[in-house]
Amino acid sequence: MNHSIRKSGFAAVSLAVLLAVAAPVTPASAQATRDKVLEIISEASKAAGAKEVTWGAVSGGDAVFTVADWETTVENDGKSTSIGAASVTYSGAKPTADGGFSAESIAATDMTVEGDDANVAIASLKITNYVGQSPQKIRAKTTTGERFDRIEATGIEVTDEKDQTIPIAAVTVTTSDFVAGVPRKIGFDMKGLAVPLDPNDEQTKEIAELGYTSLTLDAALVGAWDDKTGRVTIDQLAIGGADLGSLKLAMTLGGFTPEVVEALKKAEKDQAKQMELLQGITVEKLSLRYEDASLAKRLIAAQAKKQGLPEEAFVQQIGAIVPMMASAIGNKDFEAKIAKAVSLFLKTPKSLTVSATPAQPTPVAAIMGAAMMAPQSLPTVLGADVRAND
Repeated sequence: MNHSIRKSGFAAVSLAVLLAVAAPVTPASAQATRDKVLEIISEASKAAGAKEVTWGAVSGGDAVFTVADWETTVENDGKSTSIGAASVTYSGAKPTADGGFSAESIAATDMTVEGDDANVAIASLKITNYVGQSPQKIRAKTTTGERFDRIEATGIEVTDEKDQTIPIAAVTVTTSDFVAGVPRKIGFDMKGLAVPLDPNDEQTKEIAELGYTSLTLDAALVGAWDDKTGRVTIDQLAIGGADLGSLKLAMTLGGFTPEVVEALKKAEKDQAKQMELLQGITVEKLSLRYEDASLAKRLIAAQAKKQGLPEEAFVQQIGAIVPMMASAIGNKDFEAKIAKAVSLFLKTPKSLTVSATPAQPTPVAAIMGAAMMAPQSLPTVLGADVRAND
């Protein structure tokens, strides 16, 4: 099947529809629990916008059952998205007290999603410890209730409107320790996103000129939320690739209490209110680190060649310019840190780290005020530092 997905439409499709086939009640000879689960899935899918459903045989009993050759069409905001799979197998599925259903696992094979802007195919997808919302909650657009421990998709291919296909080896999402429908711990891991490079394409020409014929990227996120203290910790938000390097962000923020999280949900369409709420968030620490795996070396070599300079002379030239650029900050101590770190990195590109560790948690409003009224004080307010090759 040639399926595609409209990006904006896909965002509106719930897990209940994406991972569960909307199917009517099976024949009376089927076992009772399976019948009830299928009825809930059908009603939940319709509540989420499913308009058309087709499927093949339903086999198995209460403990494990499989729905074969299913397809469903979902409409949201006037846009249509078609979803299909060769088979979907439910293990340990049963109704929940609030009218939804839960399952120990849901496994789909040869899954496709169809829209207008891209084609998405997934060889296999498995969701573990799923809890689905009731049809009533879906109609009421209640955001709490749907949850899972783990989703793992493998053999992913995304084809855009220009028929360019980008494969992704695997994507894994994990969540745990829920409070009021929000997970306290989350994880994301993507492996093997392969991006082809065309030297004749203006968008990829410059990086192809560095000697790359393709890019293989990985990404990861590990984070946690403490609802009692309001602290959000991102241990790692990273993206990197072979023969490129990696960019890693880590941070600890305060002030994300359950009350603030709920207020942000209610202000979903009110940007002014969101900005007001975010000004009360505090910064405890923040770091951005780049580790080179030949990208910086290639850039230096390419720029030196363009200017007709030996690499050493080009590095010295850039090293002399950096202090002048940094002087615009107006903070002599921080300017010296920047000049020293950048000079060391350019000579031997290994790592470059920018960090902020305030003496005490600092509200975003105070940081914004310092940036507008006395920008030269900002490095001191944030406890900012710049290091190379550590």
